[in-house]
Amino acid sequence: KGTKNNNLQMTMTAISSSVDKLFQDEALVAIKCYSVLSYLTTKQQSKPISSSSENLDLDKCLETVSNEIQKLENAILCPSTMPAPSDSEREQILRARNAVLKSNIYSSVFKWVPQEYYSFPLSKRAHILGAHSTFQLCKSMLMENKAVEPVIRGGSNDDSYSPFYLVVLQYEAVIDIKKLQSEIRALKPIKSRLEPSKFDLRLAVEEDNDRLTGYSHNAVTPFGLLKKVPIILAKDIVTNMDMAQFIWMGGGHKRLKVGVAVKEFINFFNPMVLDVTSARNSSCDNDKDFD
Repeated sequence: KGTKNNNLQMTMTAISSSVDKLFQDEALVAIKCYSVLSYLTTKQQSKPISSSSENLDLDKCLETVSNEIQKLENAILCPSTMPAPSDSEREQILRARNAVLKSNIYSSVFKWVPQEYYSFPLSKRAHILGAHSTFQLCKSMLMENKAVEPVIRGGSNDDSYSPFYLVVLQYEAVIDIKKLQSEIRALKPIKSRLEPSKFDLRLAVEEDNDRLTGYSHNAVTPFGLLKKVPIILAKDIVTNMDMAQFIWMGGGHKRLKVGVAVKEFINFFNPMVLDVTSARNSSCDNDKDFD
């Protein structure tokens, strides 16, 4: 009896913890889950378990509750119009959502996009997201400094000379490698500034992207990275008057986007705001960079 009661309490605690991770706009799900748990708790306290058959019934009831909560979570994480996510996709979605929740960025909004999203021009993508301008559409690109010495590549706390950088920029822009290398090099005082030969920044290979960010192609987001990577926010995102000070970026799944206020993003990440981009060529509208 004691063991069963403990197991029940542990299960209810685990379920409650899972429900607590849900966002406020999913309060209805939380209410449903907690109402069932409250009923089970009341039943346990008012009618002590006295037989193995009642133990079995209670275990079945708890299993049913757990299964229903799993279904509700899946419905919240992914719309019914798309296939159920794989285990790895589910992990990425949850990691990104939980990271946003813990960041206390209250302006954050998640939105799913159609399967054909990346075949659309930027103007239609902006319309789908409800963005005022295509300049609000951003992506996160992992860049590697190939010239970093092996001893530093093994681990460095110096953001001014790191093996990798995650650059958040607008889709309306492209990374200007010369600007990027110059801006990073200028982070150090003139007397201690490294030689230009110490910088050779390129787009990181997919294996390093997966290892450091933990997100697949077109799902990369600064939220919930597996490894600590210095974040660079393109200066145009902060200074462009057409931005409405709100940006959209990858949200942990190729069809999930997260929108946040620029000010809150900066307050949470404290990124390096650098002039690292140039206006893109309109012919590059449907690019395949990491988002």
